[in-house]
Amino acid sequence: MDEVSVAGAEAAAEYFLQLYPYVYATGDLAEWRSLSHAGCQFCASVISNVEEQVALMHTTQGGAISIQSVEGVAVDSSYTSVTVEFRQAPSATLDRAGTLVEDFPDAKTYRTLVGVEIANGKPVIRGVQPEVISGTA
Repeated sequence: MDEVSVAGAEAAAEYFLQLYPYVYATGDLAEWRSLSHAGCQFCASVISNVEEQVALMHTTQGGAISIQSVEGVAVDSSYTSVTVEFRQAPSATLDRAGTLVEDFPDAKTYRTLVGVEIANGKPVIRGVQPEVISGTA
């Protein structure tokens, strides 16, 4: 992942997307923040949503991500556009008493464009554009 190459950018994009269910399940945003560029709107929205969920004492269960394919294309020497296709398992958000707050009962398949920049020798996520390609949007 720390390799300055298309393969390194692909690994960073995969890792970042697999962090998504983890941050919602745990409220631990340390790694998410360290990989997020300040200008990444998707990254910031996840941070905001997780912080709100933590404040409400809600947690999310499920939502594991299975990577199906990854393809990176170097745009220049420090930026790679990575297309990741993945399947996300169903998930549910519960309050602190264990009562269902929000339910996502259907698995979904996404094709997601992830912009990965190498900044100060490490990968940083510049942007994420998910698109549901099967399942309910």
